[in-house]
Amino acid sequence: MDAIALRPLRNGERQPVLEVFAGLSERSRRLRFLGSKPRLLERDVEWLVDVGCCGREAVVAIDQQSGATVGLARFVRDADAPEAEIAFEVVDDWQGRGLGKRLLAELRSLALGQGIFRFRALIAHGNRPAFALVHGVGEELDRRYDGDGVELVVRIA
Repeated sequence: MDAIALRPLRNGERQPVLEVFAGLSERSRRLRFLGSKPRLLERDVEWLVDVGCCGREAVVAIDQQSGATVGLARFVRDADAPEAEIAFEVVDDWQGRGLGKRLLAELRSLALGQGIFRFRALIAHGNRPAFALVHGVGEELDRRYDGDGVELVVRIA
């Protein structure tokens, strides 16, 4: 895991987002997007790269050996509230190696620095690794069932 570097995604930086999406299997995409997602639409990409200001941040994980982006985590703050929605993905070849945990720890630090004290995540039913990751960054405050997923709210402070 020493061969991984974490850094902020720069506003408008498309390549890391596209690399991570390409590294997800159909199953991983279904779990991440709570349904079929064979490709990212242009509006999806624009939304995902709109970071670096206004309560929207993302962190990427880069494999130092290959230079490939292998993971991504983001948050979008709720207006002026101390809560943000989070999402994260790790390419299939890197899943189960602790990368998601590192990405969320970095995201947590960024959030606390901006006065965000709660994370909210919509997780597909049965996605145990994602549940474990979210529980790993804070104490569960709320759980709501929402269609194909479960919305978890955790306190990160």
